[in-house]
Amino acid sequence: MKQSYPREYVEDMKEMWDNMGKVVGLWETVEEKQVEETKKLWETTFDEPYEKAGGGIAVGMEKVVLPNPPIYWEVSDVDVNTTKYKSMIPRFLLEACVFVRLNDRTKATNADNKHKFLRLRMLRCHRELKLDKPITDFSCDSWRKAWHLYCEFGTKGLMVELRCRGGSGLYFKGSKLVKSIVFCWNDLVRAPCITLRRDVDEMRVVASITSPVQAPYLLKCVPDRVTDDSGAMVSDVILKLNNYRPQKGRWLSRTVLDHAGRECFVVRIRVGGGFWRRGAETPCGVNWEERIIEIREGSWSYVAGSIGKAPEKVVGTATPKEPPQQWQAAWLFSTGDEFLINWGSSTSSSDLTFCLKIQQSSDSSQIMLLRGRKMQYHEETKSKVAEADDGFVTIVRFTEDNPTGRTTALLNWKLSVVELLPEEDAVLVLLLCVSILRTVSEITKEDVGQLLVRRRLKEAKLGARDWGSVLLHPSSLSSSSDSPYLQPWYLNANKVMAQHEDDGITRQPGFKHSPVEGGDMLYKRGIIT
Repeated sequence: MKQSYPREYVEDMKEMWDNMGKVVGLWETVEEKQVEETKKLWETTFDEPYEKAGGGIAVGMEKVVLPNPPIYWEVSDVDVNTTKYKSMIPRFLLEACVFVRLNDRTKATNADNKHKFLRLRMLRCHRELKLDKPITDFSCDSWRKAWHLYCEFGTKGLMVELRCRGGSGLYFKGSKLVKSIVFCWNDLVRAPCITLRRDVDEMRVVASITSPVQAPYLLKCVPDRVTDDSGAMVSDVILKLNNYRPQKGRWLSRTVLDHAGRECFVVRIRVGGGFWRRGAETPCGVNWEERIIEIREGSWSYVAGSIGKAPEKVVGTATPKEPPQQWQAAWLFSTGDEFLINWGSSTSSSDLTFCLKIQQSSDSSQIMLLRGRKMQYHEETKSKVAEADDGFVTIVRFTEDNPTGRTTALLNWKLSVVELLPEEDAVLVLLLCVSILRTVSEITKEDVGQLLVRRRLKEAKLGARDWGSVLLHPSSLSSSSDSPYLQPWYLNANKVMAQHEDDGITRQPGFKHSPVEGGDMLYKRGIIT
């Protein structure tokens, strides 16, 4: 074109350039009035919301800015875990927005509307979720955003209910369902512009999502029964299966669950050797250098109720070793990596420093462990920083593509919880988490992370409020929806990860302090002395 008609080409390009100049670019000066006029023109022309999920804009300091998501959501095409560990299932996240517009002014001013409200619920994974909005919050003149949230693809979709409040009870209590609208993620993904519209008598509802992308893994270690050297739980059931041959060795055990409550790994800490025989022998503590940490891949093989055997495949170990000069604790990982810990002149966890020497590289600064919630996980908080960050460690990797560092994981060793990008090795992060907890327990002479608990603790009912399944955007948070379960877990970790004793198990006579396990002193000596 340029060679055949050079003059016409230049004129056409000049005209196109003049039109392009009308497009507002990022960081360019723009007035809020202009944005509102554009929205109004769009809604009048197309009768749909101007804003879409993942494409919101905000005007600040007379410039167009893109609002930051409230969660660390770094998209990566690399997942080292699904190829290494078959027990890990990827987690996918999407952003969703729900918009509402009333049909006409007559119905919008109807006196009955003051008794009506909309309720947002999820189809799966977070059945406790109930977000209510009165009809009076919406208008027939424009589209208004009702909810802005981030959902796992496993939630299947959302439901918008039109409900009517009756009687003289409390606000939004004792309501009855008038009509419901369902938006399934599978339908939205296939829809044009991944947006769907549904009409109800009184209003129109539009749901918009972004394409699902792989999100960080969420893993937590929960207490479980003591196991023997083979990995079987210490129990009369196992004893009977073994023809009453005594179970040798004693290991503290932890089950690693993912965001959906699935068993992914079993973490074991060796505490004692020998076996228990009535009136004759009891397990005894092992030497310091034999108190290894072991991670097995997979779920328990249950033989009777909650009694079972750990998976056989060992995917990682950490062995205590004599630390080099200027360091006070050292662990040798099965990968050959060396993990060093120092706690300064006091026993406070706020003085902890770490160093992970990678075997594959002579450059020990390739990976760095920072105390607290750093970089993308950093939060401006009114409380003391040291108190808010207590127990947290941020893992940062340095590569040629990211010479300034890239956050790949966040762990809380006190709560035994980790969040990691798909590109970070889950077993490495778990080994780091448990090694720090073991070391700090020995330093402080306290059970800071409930390592001495040797029973199952009660978890939230599966599907009631699955961990990380739904997160609200700050614009959708209110006094009635400020639940810590609807925010990133690390903002209120203690409450989100709280566990309770399972009465059905702990009430079994003799279980809590069974002499067959070796007694409390065996575990206290092996963990905190």
